[in-house]
Amino acid sequence: MQENSIPKEVAYHIINDKLMLDGNPRLNLASFMTTWMELECDKLIMYFVNKSHVDKDEYPVTTELQALDEKIRDCILHGAKWR
Repeated sequence: MQENSIPKEVAYHIINDKLMLDGNPRLNLASFMTTWMELECDKLIMYFVNKSHVDKDEYPVTTELQALDEKIRDCILHGAKWR
């Protein structure tokens, strides 16, 4: 390591503080919806982010659920009509 490097904790806080200002919906008055969620939900997502996805051959209903999810997101994000 270089002699003029900073501690990893300091680097983390500097980067975290800068990123918190970038695209934070709670600080953006033009946002009509927020991405805030409870801490427990965030912990679950981060814990399972590297887990394997569902085997669609073994659980075919997941294909239908995924299609429904995409349809809902399309309606929310792009104002698409529900069909």
